[in-house]
Amino acid sequence: MSRKKVTFSYTPTGIRPTRTGSRTEWDLAALFYKSERDPQLERDVTATETGYQAFAKKYATKDFAGSAKQLFNTLKEYHDLALLPGEKALLYFHYRHTLNASDHVAEQRLTLLSDRLTKAGNLVLFLPLRLGKLPKATQSAYLKDPVLVPYRYYLQRIFLEAKHTLLEAEEKIMNLKSLPARSLWVAGTDKILNRKTVTYKGKQLPLNEAIEKTSSLPPPERPKLWAIVTTELKHWAEVAENEINAIVLDKKINDELRGYHKPYEAKVQSYENELTGVEALVAAISKEGFALSKKFYTLKAAYHGVPTLDYIQRMDPIGEEPVIPFSQAVEICRDVFYGTKNEYGEFFDGLLDKGQIDVYPKPNRAGGAFMSSSVTTPTLVFLNQVDQFKSLETLAHEMGHAIHSARSKVGQPHWYQDYSTTTAETASTFFEHLVFDAVYKQSDTATKRTLLHDRITRDIATVQRQIAFFNFELELHTRIRTEGSLTKEAMAGLMQKHLGSYMGGAVNVTEDDGYSFVYVGHFRSMFYVYTYAYGHLMSTLMHQRYVEDNRYIEKVDSFLKAGGSDTVENIFKSIGVNAHKIDTFTTALGSLKADISEFGRLAKAAK
Repeated sequence: MSRKKVTFSYTPTGIRPTRTGSRTEWDLAALFYKSERDPQLERDVTATETGYQAFAKKYATKDFAGSAKQLFNTLKEYHDLALLPGEKALLYFHYRHTLNASDHVAEQRLTLLSDRLTKAGNLVLFLPLRLGKLPKATQSAYLKDPVLVPYRYYLQRIFLEAKHTLLEAEEKIMNLKSLPARSLWVAGTDKILNRKTVTYKGKQLPLNEAIEKTSSLPPPERPKLWAIVTTELKHWAEVAENEINAIVLDKKINDELRGYHKPYEAKVQSYENELTGVEALVAAISKEGFALSKKFYTLKAAYHGVPTLDYIQRMDPIGEEPVIPFSQAVEICRDVFYGTKNEYGEFFDGLLDKGQIDVYPKPNRAGGAFMSSSVTTPTLVFLNQVDQFKSLETLAHEMGHAIHSARSKVGQPHWYQDYSTTTAETASTFFEHLVFDAVYKQSDTATKRTLLHDRITRDIATVQRQIAFFNFELELHTRIRTEGSLTKEAMAGLMQKHLGSYMGGAVNVTEDDGYSFVYVGHFRSMFYVYTYAYGHLMSTLMHQRYVEDNRYIEKVDSFLKAGGSDTVENIFKSIGVNAHKIDTFTTALGSLKADISEFGRLAKAAK
């Protein structure tokens, strides 16, 4: 079915301040530094190095944990190091390189600053390492001591992770080697892909833009552009092959030295989840979740009147989809955010006014979307807007992250303002739900049918697809660990296998489709992807409760303000969600099951 783009008229449902226009590019000069020659930049880095040196000189050879009061004072000074401005300089060059892969000055300075600040950080490694080696009786006493309540959860994490830490000198080596053994490999592949272009209909498109564009073209054009994209990906697959083998083997060495037995164990612990819970999540989705997605693709193929769909056709629309330019996306999000909680709308307006959202794709610019925030720097949002409904969802998603960071800063001291990636993905998808509701309610019947189809497609991409990616990563790491390395052909074959695992026989996945492993950046973060599925299912439950009673937003806000002050499970427990039980995840899948059944009914009626 060909896609007919239509305009969408949105009527705000609440009262919010009027505004005219929005800035669409980052203002790094105002928010960070005027240029690499700004003298404040070097002053900030030097001040940070000096601060770390002073702390090390004061405490490195001192018994700083002889009493609860003594430890409290030491921890306060230690955590205040995070308020030093060195990260601001580092992020400045990172953002510049994100905007322009050919910015060699930014690339060089980023490498040099990373080395300087890593060395500074190494000076204070002794503190968590020595805390982790305190006698068990002392650890237990300090966890119960009322003086140390502000740092209790921090100490719990230190004591838990202590069995995987090495000697201080060894930890310094691990930090120093991470740049050449992993970071530069990943950055090298990114740099190559960010610079590449493809020719489509006589025009040069950045490769990242072309990948994004395949989902917005009319269905007959998608396979043509996808074939061009996969040809380019195959061309650079050898680069990715060497990169992935190197970083996976580096992780194997790290895991063996630290005593982690499973490839994903370190990641799950770092995200403050329970290993058994994540394994249960993966098992449930790999079985019940995959059965749902296979059912959906069977219904979809039947709707299109074909026995099977090509891989690139899995997201083909079934009808008219509203075109949402950025100005309208802003209007919708402002209405939703102000209507949910006034502080959310005010925060969004502030980002728009101060040049903290970079919107449109350009040559040499990185692909994808992200939110970036730290204790000492402004929140930035990065998009690649293509004026479709997906871009609206992406804006809502990244703003969910941004609001989470903002509320965490309101609710927590700076050492708990960061939060687990798992809870981060819950916040982002919660706001996606709200924005979807706003558009869905004001759509006509045909558009509602299309939006329901699109939501199912999106949910499958967030839940089943990410767990298929997790399973791909697990087999990839397991085979490289046992076989020594894998060829690019073997990697593509694995990708082909696991893509097919959640789509079933109704979708034809080829080996060429398998070469999409080349550009999926999350594989470089290693086992990060489970958090999408976890967060989405948790946010589904939270959204259901909010719809039933809007007063639940206060529970949601307390979740956002919790930051990283407790375990993932305990933060969810505080708002009435039991994240220990696998039944919680299967219950959340029931929402997708109902949507698929409704889609089947609507599809049959439309036929």
